[in-house]
Amino acid sequence: MPALCAPGPSEAELVRLWEGQRLPSEALVGGDGAPLRVVFRGRPCAGGAGPDFRDAVIELGGRKVLGDVELHVMASAFRRHGHHRDHAYDNVILHVVFWDDDGQKTSLASGRRVPVIALGPWVARRAEELEAWLSRPALWQEPCCSASQRLGAEAVAAVLDEAGDRRFQEKAAGFAAALVEEDGEEVLYRGILESLGYSQNREPFRLLARALPWRELCLRIQAQPTQERMVAAEAVLLERAGFLGSLTEKPGSLSLRAAYRAGVESLVLPWRLAGIRPGNHPARRLVGAARLLARYVGKGLLTGLLEKVVEASVDGPRLLATALRVDGGLIGPGRADEMAVNVVLPFALAWARARQDEPLAQAALGLYRRYPKLSPYGILRRLTAALGPRLTAGARRQQGLLHLFHRYCRQGGCDRCPLA
Repeated sequence: MPALCAPGPSEAELVRLWEGQRLPSEALVGGDGAPLRVVFRGRPCAGGAGPDFRDAVIELGGRKVLGDVELHVMASAFRRHGHHRDHAYDNVILHVVFWDDDGQKTSLASGRRVPVIALGPWVARRAEELEAWLSRPALWQEPCCSASQRLGAEAVAAVLDEAGDRRFQEKAAGFAAALVEEDGEEVLYRGILESLGYSQNREPFRLLARALPWRELCLRIQAQPTQERMVAAEAVLLERAGFLGSLTEKPGSLSLRAAYRAGVESLVLPWRLAGIRPGNHPARRLVGAARLLARYVGKGLLTGLLEKVVEASVDGPRLLATALRVDGGLIGPGRADEMAVNVVLPFALAWARARQDEPLAQAALGLYRRYPKLSPYGILRRLTAALGPRLTAGARRQQGLLHLFHRYCRQGGCDRCPLA
């Protein structure tokens, strides 16, 4: 360690300094002497692997750059922690450290090199000011933190409702565009499978739905005796996805289905399996999909689920969620709610508008607006805490938060946000 590397703040204190932007602008100078201006300090990472702050906007050398910010006490910690080999850090645009013991730009796994801002040399001349920086009030915070006081609860609620409706209408518009080109049952079937892929495996589930259309799946299921149709659906989906031959679970679970050969060609799909909990393994999700889809082979997926939308508009949202659940945790309440709000209801609205079916359109929109809040989203933790539980109740407002998050929070757009 260089001689001038006297004890400094901990990494947690460094994060606090950056989060509250308590640092004077004179301290933010690059190794080449170029001053740095922070336009938006970025969103604090909610946890897990990755940079400390995401989607920051900085101005360095007169040029604005959007990306992530990583903080360490020592610059060499970036390499010691293995970040230089981790592509999760490829979007880093600035490495903020207290002591620059490397003396060079920080190298990323992508091959890019990013500037280092070292606070230590400046602070060494002003050590007595460090405690004052940490104790003073934050010089900046997101406008949503004071939105209720500035705008009033009613106005904030109206913003969230409008944003939630906009997100819902955008999803419906996506389904409407697909319905112009494709059969309605295929569009709905693909939406359900994609939803069961979660964020990690959405793309391979989408590809599977393209390779194994609903019409083909129905024909293969209907060819079997009634009592074997659920088993047949599982076998067809698992074998086409490339999982049937690899299942080794004990009798009575998936291996019983593996004994049934579907006679379809297996695909090589880009499944992401590393770090996936056993309960979220795509093979398990496919078994849940098979059992759900097998219910609607006779009546039809589209007819069956649209009937549930109409019934639920009278009897309550739980009826629709129950129609999408599969016992044994294969499709639990949380995922059933996600499918209802993000797939079935916006699809129903798109379908109703294409056929000028106003009662169905009103049923879908009304049910969405009454739907209870879904499971918490980690990315909304800070936004929800800033506005409070009363203002963020219900799926509609939760979807509104997601709309604001993706449209403004992720884009460094606090100054443009309706809550500003």
